[in-house]
Amino acid sequence: MKIKNGVNLHIIKETKFKTVQFLVRFRAKMSRANVAKRVIISNLWETSNAVLTTNQQFQRKLSEMYGASFATGVSKKGDNHFLNIGMSVVNSRFVEGDTVTDAVELLHQALFMPLIDEIGFDEATFAREKKNLLHYLASTREDKSYVASMRLSELFFEDKNLSTPSISTVELMEHETRQSVFEYYKKMLLTDTIDIWILGDLSAAQEASVRTYFSDMPFTDREPLSTVFYEQETANIVREKTEKEAVNQSILQLAYSHPVKYGDSDYLTMQVLNGLLGGFSHSKLFTNVREKESLAYYANSRFDTFTGFLKISAGIDAGQRSKALTIIRAQVRALAQGDISDSELDQTKNMLRNAYFLSLDSPSNLIEQAYIKQLLPDRQLSQAEWLQRLDAVTKADVVRIAKILNLQALYFMEGESLGD
Repeated sequence: MKIKNGVNLHIIKETKFKTVQFLVRFRAKMSRANVAKRVIISNLWETSNAVLTTNQQFQRKLSEMYGASFATGVSKKGDNHFLNIGMSVVNSRFVEGDTVTDAVELLHQALFMPLIDEIGFDEATFAREKKNLLHYLASTREDKSYVASMRLSELFFEDKNLSTPSISTVELMEHETRQSVFEYYKKMLLTDTIDIWILGDLSAAQEASVRTYFSDMPFTDREPLSTVFYEQETANIVREKTEKEAVNQSILQLAYSHPVKYGDSDYLTMQVLNGLLGGFSHSKLFTNVREKESLAYYANSRFDTFTGFLKISAGIDAGQRSKALTIIRAQVRALAQGDISDSELDQTKNMLRNAYFLSLDSPSNLIEQAYIKQLLPDRQLSQAEWLQRLDAVTKADVVRIAKILNLQALYFMEGESLGD
């Protein structure tokens, strides 16, 4: 249902859950200039509003709604930045009171009734949340795997908006004021593409009430954001960086480019390739780099079909960098040369199939799948199509994609060598 141009309401009838799930998602281009503002807004949403002016009042309201959850967050997909509110309430048919309407009212308060004064967001509330976020962002520097991943992204992505973390940075956060964030918030309400999702066993009367309630909210028309994929040219040189850190476990990360987009004919081939390379405990990275050669504390891979990014990560001893790098690259080469047994291929497909069916038992995953379906309707696969394409992936398909993986960036966080 289109509430306004660029603002859509989606209701998914699902009878197997006793809860009703809500997701309100604001979507805009990933912007280094605005990401800190969006993160602060995320925190402010779940802290207070003009009706529930303190966090204590906010939590008391959730408790009165039979322990409803209200959580906000940010994330990236392709060159888009998502700002989300997620709610879960017990279905009204199991309790006294109208929990669904209460949830919609709370969302209305969060979106359109912020705690503000004539300058911007409430001074004390804003100062507290900004301080909390600065402490949190500073603490991420102690998470060395996170730091390594950020450094690798900086090497891989040519667009600095894409290499900026979805949660922002200390440097970006420090510059924001309650006035700058509120001015952006007013603009965001007018320009972001907004999708509202509700999943649960709603009655016809509840559905009608919800549609009316959201339609009456003061949303305005805006130009919907139509793109999500990010592409960049493959570089001819590998960008490398080594940094010394006071850590016992050194971190080696490699970034490859790949051409597969979500929903492409090779999408399931890419899933299988990653499972064979480093996605599961039977993968080549795990068995050869960690188990056989004892070169890594961990070794895995993951990929993104919205940015063409494939990452290999390994925790190693600093003195083993050269040997570990050689053997890691040999695993990619092995896939390109067809070193794949039938049992490896079958086990990988079984693991992917199991993960797919497990995802169907999660309300949030079901909403996410429905979101991608409406975002990219021409690229969506039905369950039957997904399973059929997975079964149809051959060793030759994996070899074909492995041959066009291109190493683009290498980051090494060098700690102290522990010796043999």
